[in-house]
Amino acid sequence: MDILTYAKQLEGRMKERLEEFNADQDEILKIGHALTFIREIIAELKQFTSNYRFTDESEEIRFFKEIKPVFLSQFFYYKKVFALRLFDSFKDTKSRQANYYKVLQQLERFVQKNLEFYEYCMTNTTYLDQHYFTRNRQPHQSIDRDEKFTTGYDTKLAKILANELLKKHILELLKKLEVDRSADASSTLTWTGSKTDLIELIYALHSSDVFNNGTANIKVIASAFEEVFNISLGDYYRTFQDMRIRKRSQAPFIDLLRERFVHRLTVD
Repeated sequence: MDILTYAKQLEGRMKERLEEFNADQDEILKIGHALTFIREIIAELKQFTSNYRFTDESEEIRFFKEIKPVFLSQFFYYKKVFALRLFDSFKDTKSRQANYYKVLQQLERFVQKNLEFYEYCMTNTTYLDQHYFTRNRQPHQSIDRDEKFTTGYDTKLAKILANELLKKHILELLKKLEVDRSADASSTLTWTGSKTDLIELIYALHSSDVFNNGTANIKVIASAFEEVFNISLGDYYRTFQDMRIRKRSQAPFIDLLRERFVHRLTVD
């Protein structure tokens, strides 16, 4: 049996088994089982490769560029997701979100550090395949610790593929956090004051540069308030223009807030 056919069979087994894991109740346990299984699959592939002679250079390139990185990327991906989920199990929502952004920054640094190779792989370029994806072209170090089973660059490609999967996974987790947070806020807080008062407050906060170091625009801020407080502000820009031509106080709601807050400081 040729190595490409054998790898296809292993890949089919891997996909089938990973789909079975999706039914497990405990997610951390599921990922741990997946890691163990993928490690076993890679060991089988390595054993087969150690006794296999490639028919030609093109077959060797295809194996180290298209076959092995797929298996290894699954291992790297599940290993990182395991660490991510383990961290989540001990942390609150704010800490989890901060960690997601931290990991995304690490992924971005990896891309920048390996930009040339990243572009080569992601654009399906082939002119350096002999250099990157055949063995014994140059000295290299790899976690595989077996020069017969790696070119060095196949491992780097696997990390790129794993990072792409991880980035997608983290973005989905961040989106879910936002949805959950919006659902929590919308179920508990509703603005019962006037729209004009809220618009006055929004413009005051925007003028104070208190969101995103002053880079958030008024539309983004207004949309966030609409979501959090279950209200539609309508044409808030026109309302703001009407405020500018008020004959008495231009900011009556903010004046009221200050008055009542100062009173509370003295009374409470």
